[in-house]
Amino acid sequence: MLTEIQTAQDIWPQLAPIIFVPRTESDCQRLSDLRDDLISLIGENENHPLVSLREIVEALIEKYELEQESMERETWYGLSMQTLARAYEDDEPAYTTDMLKWVNPDYEGK
Repeated sequence: MLTEIQTAQDIWPQLAPIIFVPRTESDCQRLSDLRDDLISLIGENENHPLVSLREIVEALIEKYELEQESMERETWYGLSMQTLARAYEDDEPAYTTDMLKWVNPDYEGK
């Protein structure tokens, strides 16, 4: 295994600009372009020597996109909770059923 690690260390400076963990939308776009080029090159040949590189690039893109979705979901959740908290602040009056314009006859009071 040390031999493989040494080989990776020797060639990494040439690979690092191509294979990297995306941190920005621009990084993700660069990887998407690489993926598209790999798909064009590999075609339907699942025995092509670069198939695993394509899979790695796809995994890096998917990881970035999932992280972005998660952060977006957390942001929306936080904003929703803030809005809900403002709508039901401590000084919010209690509403009684006699204040309603109409009562839902199917409501069981649960």
